Amino acid sequence: MAAEPTNRWDPGLYDSRARFVREGGAPVLELMAPQPGERVLDLGCGSGHLTRALADRGARVLGVDASAAMLNDARAAYPGLAFQLGRAEELPFEAAFDAIFSNAALHWVPRAEEAARGMFRALRPGGRLAAEFGGFQNVAAVRAAVSAGLTALGRAETAWNPWYFPRLGQYSNVLEDAGFTVRFAHWFPRPSPMPDQPGQSGIACWLSIFASDVCESLTASERTPFFAAVEQHARGALFRDGTWWIDYVRLRVEAVKPC
Repeated sequence: MAAEPTNRWDPGLYDSRARFVREGGAPVLELMAPQPGERVLDLGCGSGHLTRALADRGARVLGVDASAAMLNDARAAYPGLAFQLGRAEELPFEAAFDAIFSNAALHWVPRAEEAARGMFRALRPGGRLAAEFGGFQNVAAVRAAVSAGLTALGRAETAWNPWYFPRLGQYSNVLEDAGFTVRFAHWFPRPSPMPDQPGQSGIACWLSIFASDVCESLTASERTPFFAAVEQHARGALFRDGTWWIDYVRLRVEAVKPC
């Protein structure tokens, strides 16, 4: 079994510096096309902005996320919506939803087969899943740069990757093995900007949001040489026109539970 990814989420930093994540969810929302009155599960809802967008379409939405910090922000921002703490691999629902929406969450779920079976159970017959998350080769240049930075500190890690980034066919098989019929699957690059801020490079900020475990493992004396090595290794691939462009690659899928 793959190790569980760990990350300490800072909702304020996430919302202010990673808006591109929720903005990238707009096409998934259109793909799912929620209908008024439908019961929808927003799986990996984070701070609830796309949960709100689903509700604005008339859906009756439940947002589920594994981060209590994110859910606290979601509840404060959208007190009229329902949110619940939970993991994708441990969904307790049985035929409770007409649709499941998930944006930028399933790459945090290495037990993909368990999550797929849980999503299948949670849908009524004829229910549908629309999801997008990191696919094969996602943030490959960032991961290589972090490995180089850890090597520069004398650490043993040489292939740092705490996430689950499947190939298109691999994840289609996961869904089909759970019982889904896959109607659409698309793998595509979507570089996303992370500008520098005073005192912090864009790539260092990205790591502080999405790889807090690495950042918090560094001692005070290690931080400067680590980030210098990361930036040096990644600059040629990711720094263009004065901005860091994180090398996102996404996997977007639509699937249905047969009647």
